[in-house]
Amino acid sequence: MAIVGLRIHGRQYEVACDDGQEDHLRMLADEVDDRMRTLVRNMGASPGADMAMMLTALTMADEIIENRKENKEIAAEVHRLAGLVNDDKHMGQEGRMVEIEQAMATTLEEIAQRIEKIADQVEMR
Repeated sequence: MAIVGLRIHGRQYEVACDDGQEDHLRMLADEVDDRMRTLVRNMGASPGADMAMMLTALTMADEIIENRKENKEIAAEVHRLAGLVNDDKHMGQEGRMVEIEQAMATTLEEIAQRIEKIADQVEMR
């Protein structure tokens, strides 16, 4: 078990982690610290450390929930496309291939839009 010193929002923390996970933990702490600095800068006032930590956690939780929802939508679309491929074995292939290609193009466009949205969020930090 390793102990890692982390600095978040100007405060020092000592956190235990599995051996070999030190760099990953530092990367996570840097992400939290970056988000907190961005939040404080955008608020125009300096909230207390507890308030800043809570607001940062809420922001990150919101992103996690949105990403989970998007992942479920993508998984459902992949499942639907897999069904089309399976149906294609039993039906005329030309018509099905056109339908599959159109569905895949739509899905790829949606994924590209989601990637752009995530990239915009990262750039804002």
